[in-house]
Amino acid sequence: MSRIIFAGIAAAMTVLLFTSPLQAQSATAPKAVSQTEQISLLQGQSEEAYAAGKWVAFYIANMKLSELRPFEPEYVVNIIRACALLDRKSTAYHYMLKMQQQGMTYDFNSTEDSLKIRDTEAYEYINQMLIDAGQTTGFGEVAFTMTGAPADFRAIAWDGSRDRFLVGTTVEGSVLAVSADGETEVLLKANDENGLWSIAGLAVDLKNKRLWVSSAATPLFSGFSPADTNHGALFELDLETLAILGRYNVPVDGLMHEPGNLAVTDDGYVYVINRAAPIIYRKTPEGDRLEAFFASPELLALRDIAVVPDNSRVFVSDAYKGILAIDPIAEQAALLAGPETMNLGGIKNLEYRNGMLFVVQGGFDPQRLIRLELDATGAAVQSVAPMAIALEDFNQPGIGTIQGEGLYYIANSGADDAKSAIVMNTPLDAGVEAAPPDMSKFGEAIKARQQQKKD
Repeated sequence: MSRIIFAGIAAAMTVLLFTSPLQAQSATAPKAVSQTEQISLLQGQSEEAYAAGKWVAFYIANMKLSELRPFEPEYVVNIIRACALLDRKSTAYHYMLKMQQQGMTYDFNSTEDSLKIRDTEAYEYINQMLIDAGQTTGFGEVAFTMTGAPADFRAIAWDGSRDRFLVGTTVEGSVLAVSADGETEVLLKANDENGLWSIAGLAVDLKNKRLWVSSAATPLFSGFSPADTNHGALFELDLETLAILGRYNVPVDGLMHEPGNLAVTDDGYVYVINRAAPIIYRKTPEGDRLEAFFASPELLALRDIAVVPDNSRVFVSDAYKGILAIDPIAEQAALLAGPETMNLGGIKNLEYRNGMLFVVQGGFDPQRLIRLELDATGAAVQSVAPMAIALEDFNQPGIGTIQGEGLYYIANSGADDAKSAIVMNTPLDAGVEAAPPDMSKFGEAIKARQQQKKD
């Protein structure tokens, strides 16, 4: 990742985030094209090329889009469609295998664009593997349900002091204590006195007896006032009494703000993502304010954050870019690299434990949970293990937390008409490492099908 900003130069953040140094010097210089603008432009070119039957241009536009958003299935599908329309079978099969290796599912028989690459043993075999990738596998069981719209629950954490889950809501700005059987108690609710808005993130620090809450003034909040637009803060609470010990407002920097999920280290560093702009804020143990720690215009949609307890690594998920690994000490950052079986698109939740990341991909097809085993450096993935795929109760599974030896998560965050949120539990050791397809079996399957046709 080429353009990153750490706290040492945060004073120039407004300029650096959205303009190059040259543009900062010259008001007449051409405006920089952001990645969002590039993507919009390329998507328009893709649509125009397809409508005009210009298959090479359609292919090139989607190759460029895939470089910008490497985990986006739509662009890979379009690349394969373009190859099929150009009758480039081997290239089409290459990308179909790539999709299958990364766990994506798609039936290319559903589009007439694939007609020229069909009717071969290779196509039939690979396409069937892509269809099978969407089948229900793995394990997850319903732990409890919570009354209310699933989308209203934006934060969850395990509180060992209460032996309860703490859950934050958007509309009322409440912090709920929820037992293992779903019994709910309101611990805290936003009001004029405490200054809370929607609850966007929760983190329990048992060692220091603290509850950390990130709160954002969003139009979804029942007490929202236009005067609060763009406001947000990190709140420090006594874990036992819930008395507010500190309030740390987002910086006044002229940028958009929506504090989101947060994470805390054993030594008291608190990290908060900004969902409205690609910025990560941090409060140090001795600090009295929330400061910009890291930013990158190359990130597009921050979703969750996790930390190694000793503060040696910070992991941030982006819905389109995957997972960024940050070394706070060396002030270095890079997107997680990994095996060819890894696809990190559509992440809704990210948890860390003992050298592994547990990922909820509610925006991926098929919707799934995966476990990533990190290497010794914590900067790359050694293996990918699907834990649960396309379970019956899955409807954009989202926020989650680790409790004991299980990952607890809201399974139906995308169910707009649901009256309750389904919280499921998947064991941390569920599933086995994903492996590329066995091409010897591929050859055997082709021979078997050829013999069937002869018979």
